Amino acid sequence: MDADAVRAMIDEDREEWGKLVAMLDAYPDGALHDPESPAWTARDVYTHLARLMEGSVRQMAGYLAGERVTDMYAGADEDEVNAQVQREHSSLSLAEARTWAQQSFEALIAAIEAVPLERWDGRLERYARADGADHYRGHRSFIVVES
Repeated sequence: MDADAVRAMIDEDREEWGKLVAMLDAYPDGALHDPESPAWTARDVYTHLARLMEGSVRQMAGYLAGERVTDMYAGADEDEVNAQVQREHSSLSLAEARTWAQQSFEALIAAIEAVPLERWDGRLERYARADGADHYRGHRSFIVVES
């Protein structure tokens, strides 16, 4: 990736993050998804994303350091891992979860910005994008609450 592609990725991440945060802030209480989906609240979405963005930062750092990198879902059922994250962070308030997610988002952006241009390859780009704009759009598409 060249500098323009990195900047475009960051700009898209910021735009989609802003849209998701606005949506979550508009529905601070209650389940956000259809009744057949897990009963996630805005707090749960924030904690899920915070945890995953932290994982993406670790993956990028590990890969750049030449370490073996694994996915948090490797060999596990994604729904069960997500349910475990929800349980582990259920004591956080919405404000605490939102703050954690915002800090994790900023750390992800900083990690992307810190990558020397010559180090970008397909694998590193995959780690950088895993919990970026597409993930945020996906969560927005799952939200079905009515105003």
